[in-house]
Amino acid sequence: MIPIQQWVKVASLYVEEKSEIWFESYMCNRESVVNWNEFSRAVCNRFGNKDDVVEEFNKLVHESSVDEYVKKFEELKSFMHDLNSLLPKIFSFVNGLKEDLKHMLKILKPISLMTSFKQAKCRKNQTML
Repeated sequence: MIPIQQWVKVASLYVEEKSEIWFESYMCNRESVVNWNEFSRAVCNRFGNKDDVVEEFNKLVHESSVDEYVKKFEELKSFMHDLNSLLPKIFSFVNGLKEDLKHMLKILKPISLMTSFKQAKCRKNQTML
């Protein structure tokens, strides 16, 4: 497995044509090491179809484990931050949960995403006992 600190370096091996020109310019304008989240947002802003990201974010639903759902939610959330920082992310997260967890978290009214993540994991673990 490739450590996250090397992901930008590995990705650079696969850029070509107009993305290679963009990549060289992007890296020249950086004074410090570029982390993966910053780089992936920049790539999506430059080359990604923002409508697809918004649609995937809005259609994300909890189908497997809470951990997998949180992981995918956070991945998409990092792209959404650049698109609309006012997006009601707590609402989106809760509405994507399976019905039993969704109703429980709506009752609890979490005040942050981190609280939402913890409450979902906690409630799921309680129902498994």
